[in-house]
Amino acid sequence: MKNKPVVLFDIDYTIFDTQKFKESRLQDFNTYKEVEELLMKLNDIATLGIFSKGGNEFQRTKLENTGMIKFFEENCIHIFDDKDAKLIDVLGKYKNSKLFLVDDKLGILYSAKKLMPELTAIWVKRGPYAQAEQSIENFVPDATIENLSNLFNLVSVN
Repeated sequence: MKNKPVVLFDIDYTIFDTQKFKESRLQDFNTYKEVEELLMKLNDIATLGIFSKGGNEFQRTKLENTGMIKFFEENCIHIFDDKDAKLIDVLGKYKNSKLFLVDDKLGILYSAKKLMPELTAIWVKRGPYAQAEQSIENFVPDATIENLSNLFNLVSVN
């Protein structure tokens, strides 16, 4: 990973517009409008990966059908049915890297931060989990954003 920081993204409601996908009866594969430009910029300064829950083939199809797969290092794509159960293994892979974890679920960010306090936990506050007003006592993510366009500045200054 050549001393570049590593940014691991969740897929649904983070880079992929899951709401639009559901409304289209799983026909329209779309990312949020800022995603491609952001990934192009980040690719110059960071190693990009995925840490997502779901069926591996289904989640990869989302990345392929949107053309976003090209931005992610193959050995940094981690897709599991049970993301929580694999958290220790995935974080361990990046123990010698500056790591940013970008997710729409506070719970996974909280768990990751407990295991690896030095990682930067970034909560993307959109989708159903944002509307549910998540909160975890005594936990505040390192950054909260509603749009990924704000992510570049967070990664580039670290």
